Amino acid sequence: MISEKKEKLRIAYIPLAKGSWLNKQGHTTREESIKELTKNPEVEIVTPDFIVTNDDQAYETCEYFKNTHVDVMLVHFIGFAPGSIITILATAIPAPVILWSIPEAEMTGGRLEINSFCASNLNAFILSKLGRKYKYIFSSHESVWEKLGQTVKVLSALKTLRKIKIGLVGSRVPGFYTSNFNELELRRVFGIEVQYITLLELIYLADRIPEEEIGKILPRFTSIERDKVTDEELIKSVRLYLAFRKLAAKYKLDGYAIKCWSDFGDIYGIGVCSCLSFLSTDGIISACEGEINGSVSMLINYLLSGQVPFFCDFIKYDETENTGIVWHCGAASETLCKEGCSGKLCKHGSIDGGNKKGVTYEFPLKTGPVTFCNFGEGKNGHRLLLASGIALDTEQLIKGNPLNIKFDCNVKELVETIIYQGFGHHYTVVHRNVYNELTELCWWLDIELLTVKS
Repeated sequence: MISEKKEKLRIAYIPLAKGSWLNKQGHTTREESIKELTKNPEVEIVTPDFIVTNDDQAYETCEYFKNTHVDVMLVHFIGFAPGSIITILATAIPAPVILWSIPEAEMTGGRLEINSFCASNLNAFILSKLGRKYKYIFSSHESVWEKLGQTVKVLSALKTLRKIKIGLVGSRVPGFYTSNFNELELRRVFGIEVQYITLLELIYLADRIPEEEIGKILPRFTSIERDKVTDEELIKSVRLYLAFRKLAAKYKLDGYAIKCWSDFGDIYGIGVCSCLSFLSTDGIISACEGEINGSVSMLINYLLSGQVPFFCDFIKYDETENTGIVWHCGAASETLCKEGCSGKLCKHGSIDGGNKKGVTYEFPLKTGPVTFCNFGEGKNGHRLLLASGIALDTEQLIKGNPLNIKFDCNVKELVETIIYQGFGHHYTVVHRNVYNELTELCWWLDIELLTVKS
């Protein structure tokens, strides 16, 4: 699972200052900065035991990191530094770069003491000409994590994504061309691997789950109120859930995209919505209707927010209230259930015309800040539509999992962007504002970003 693949982000902390700009305070700044940086348990700080002041030391630093993989270079200008040093470092170490300038000492009519911002200015020019991606922060060591936190979160997510493996069970559902995906482009951009799994393998495994295994997990299902779901449907749902878990372990999967209709209802007699709900709650993030890009979007939002996202359709909007309703059949994680509400295992609202076969997990979703996005493919590769808003108190408006959102942007312009830019009909909603994090992630990966004005 994804939780087992997370590793600390390894940051190469490299303090720079030309010899003639290095003073006693510079050494103190280095020591205090290392102390502050190592307070974050999510990162590992690796650093040479000196301040890089010249080209020879730059080459020595490169040699130091030759056998030590780093995920990002944090270049700290504790004094002015010429461009030759960053050129040597950037050529030898292929990691993203963060330039860090510190506040200038008080000016009292004497010599300029630090000249840190000017150093970042010069070195940013050089990195730009070298075609390197970089970020810039301006901060004292005391508040460095306030400025560094977002970028580290994004780079940590990108590091984990390169180890992600998604199981595609079956294929996309009939006629949903929106669920097509470019497998090699996905591998190139994110490093994500797709494991193809047949419905035959899944059902073969489900039919052979030992009764004792069913008995162990059954209370998780029977503890939930049922609405017309039969014992047979419940046991089948348990069998499928356990089969999904076994396949996830076998193939080392972090998520699924599952062809949820019409084969399951036609051949196995039930829908798999509740199984997806439980899997996502377990940390095996799962999208329905065979949409790999939807699963990718959910996994990205999960890594950035720590919250299980909601895979959904956008089904109604109100220009006067500037709201929109998102919904899906009943596969939302129970962690998203509205406060004070208990979910129910129900018959599916659509299979065979509705209310004939189980099993969905129905409840309205909870309130709070949300991020709304659509990840897919445009004419020039991957792209992301991004918006934010507030999830409003929502009743069980229809069967499944409804949620009413008041958008921060203009909902009419959002709808027109969706329609005229040709976005697919599946969206990811996560209960946290990760708008800025997603924006930065797109920047690092050169993914086209589309937003709508407020």
